[in-house]
Amino acid sequence: MTYTEPLTLLLLVVGGVGLYGLRLQRKTISWWVAVAGWLGMVILTWPPAAGLIAQPLVRRYETQPRPAGDAEAIVVLSGAVNYPTSQRPYVLVGRDTYRRVMHAAWLFHNWKPLPVLATGGSLAEGGEPASVIMRRMLEQQGVPADKIWTEEQSRSTYENALYSARLLKEHGIHQIAVVVEADSMPRAEKCFRKQGLAVTPAPCLFRDIGSGAELPGWQGIYRQEVLLHESVGLLWYWLRGRI
Repeated sequence: MTYTEPLTLLLLVVGGVGLYGLRLQRKTISWWVAVAGWLGMVILTWPPAAGLIAQPLVRRYETQPRPAGDAEAIVVLSGAVNYPTSQRPYVLVGRDTYRRVMHAAWLFHNWKPLPVLATGGSLAEGGEPASVIMRRMLEQQGVPADKIWTEEQSRSTYENALYSARLLKEHGIHQIAVVVEADSMPRAEKCFRKQGLAVTPAPCLFRDIGSGAELPGWQGIYRQEVLLHESVGLLWYWLRGRI
């Protein structure tokens, strides 16, 4: 349990008590605004609510660690990378990047020893491309250097697919396993398909609905942020003709 979970629960209880105190004003607009705000806070902070909302995005993907389809290469998309600072003179990859690289390496060793393409450019002016950092991580996990390719220009999911497709087709590859979280898979899958590649989804994380016993907290807010980002991204990419 984190410190924020009981605090968030306490605030929700206080809000609920306040609503109960206003029970005689149920027919007023103020009452319904207060109810909507309180329910919105519950939905925003309670992880199982995010799990339910995510179902349209993730329910069609297999939860097995090994992909159900075939592929000629594994493509792993970069996530966050924290570049060195004066207080921290070394690179620190985000949880999403670490998770994706570890899953791609696991697939190489436990599914098929296919070429692994790490895709992602620099996320800061003068910074090292994310894919180069990922290459080192893959090598540390025992993936041979000659089995690792890098795409070092992209700065978005659309560019991941655009530039990776060019490189893959140069190698005669048209069917790939894509590694990202299940929440992010619909947009990534559609982008790569738009570039003429056959895609086998290989999700590295499923955020399940849970038991319902989880307390409201920052985890729920984080998951809702991811879902909102992906939902808006899908709409934007569709409007731009990228998927």
